[in-house]
Amino acid sequence: MSLDDVAQAIRECNKLYGSTLSDRNPANFMKDLLRGANASKNWPASVAARRFTGIQRTGDGECFEFIPYRPGQTEPFPDAFKVREDAPRFLVQSISLPLATKSLGRSDETWLIQTAINLRVVETHFAVAPAFPLLELTHLQMGIKLRSTEIDALFLGKAGDPKNPDSVLVTCEAKQAKDPLIPSQIINQVQAAFAEAEVDTVVPIGLRTVRGVGFYLTEFEAVRRDDAEALDELTLASDAIYELRPPVKGI
Repeated sequence: MSLDDVAQAIRECNKLYGSTLSDRNPANFMKDLLRGANASKNWPASVAARRFTGIQRTGDGECFEFIPYRPGQTEPFPDAFKVREDAPRFLVQSISLPLATKSLGRSDETWLIQTAINLRVVETHFAVAPAFPLLELTHLQMGIKLRSTEIDALFLGKAGDPKNPDSVLVTCEAKQAKDPLIPSQIINQVQAAFAEAEVDTVVPIGLRTVRGVGFYLTEFEAVRRDDAEALDELTLASDAIYELRPPVKGI
């Protein structure tokens, strides 16, 4: 479905039901639909009955695509990577955050990822509970807007022989506690990372807040460049809960 298709559908619904929804930003249609815990409930029952879900598409005037359920799928948008309460837990200090900074704490993704970066949560994970071993990890940038996707945080790792290490990118998708990790978004990030950088391996991770506790980090199996184009599914490789001490406002 194109952006024009969605904008036209909004206008038709406004006319039919007397609603006043704006048709000016159809690019956010799928993002808004998938936000929160009710994505499956908000999906048309007639489409779900035909066992079709939707996936966001970007670029070339595209908005989203209807795709069939996977084998065993029972709802349009399953939360496949919920917080696993029995995941390993590690303490992370937050006393280094200035009080003035803590007082401005919010629940949005920007604050989430900024806090995680300031406290080196991702670096801690690859030091204490990694599936993919790294020699070094450096944060590169936040909020990278690319043509086909947005990467909330990007890291450069070094792996292999310490004398001649290989470069590895780590892409990070951040979500609030109420929002599920969406595999298609993470897959898009992996593919975009290969398009932007000369590396042979990308390790995708998800970072989700656990209210009043800290972060739930999901590390997925590393992806090789030769496999990136055909990638259509993520496999969890490692996960852990990182408890912030003391608690941080908004997290």
